[in-house]
Formats: sequence, structure tokens, C-alpha cells
Amino acid sequence: MGKIRELMTFFEESKVEIKKVVWPSRKETVSTCVAVVVVTLVIALYLGLVDLGLSKLVAAILS
Repeated sequence: MGKIRELMTFFEESKVEIKKVVWPSRKETVSTCVAVVVVTLVIALYLGLVDLGLSKLVAAILS
């Protein structure tokens, strides 16, 4: 029975802590999401260009 009481206490304390969480607004969530997508695209473009350049360099060296 002690383990069940500990589990119940855990869930009660978790419920109290969840009520303290400050959730972001829709505007904050959308702006953060857009920022992540833009940064991801910029990094992907950069890495793609570096990969292309290195591929050309290796092809030129080996040919």
C-alpha cells in the first residue's frame, strides 16, 4: 500500500506543478516556429553549397 500512496502523492504534486507552467501564446509559438524553419533552411542551403563545392573539388583533383 505504501507504493500506491507514493504514486498518488506524485500525481497530486505533478498536477500542482503543471498549474504553475506559463505556456507560450499562439503568437510566440508561431514566431518561434518560423524562426526555426528559416534557420534550418539557411543552414541546409549553406551545407548544400559546401557539399557541392567540395564534391567539385574532389572530382577535379581525382580527374
